[in-house]
Amino acid sequence: MNTATASLRPRWTRYERILLILLLLAYVPGYPGLGIDTREAPNAVALGVAYSVAFLAPLLALGTSWRWPRAAAWSALIGGPIAVALGLLDLAGLLAGPAPSAMIVVDAVVAVLGAAVAWRSWTFLRS
Repeated sequence: MNTATASLRPRWTRYERILLILLLLAYVPGYPGLGIDTREAPNAVALGVAYSVAFLAPLLALGTSWRWPRAAAWSALIGGPIAVALGLLDLAGLLAGPAPSAMIVVDAVVAVLGAAVAWRSWTFLRS
């Protein structure tokens, strides 16, 4: 690849990576059974799988963002809406019952960051 085509290839900026890191950090206190969320869920296995997928998609996007930016954008585009859905479903009390007050803040932060990640990934893919 010559320098002319290398400069035309789209790149992820540090803002996309910062959004992914913030989303990953926002998941930590809200992970069922590990953080501030101490509710007993009747569907704990399914909930753990959903949170694992929601955590691994941005992690994969962050890891691939330096070498394969388009694959990273697709992974982030999957992880962003999942983060929004999990945050909103938990705020509605559909995942494990009513959320404690600290989890309301965590869910709102996760939903907003997930929307921002999805938006930045979508705009990257359209460019």
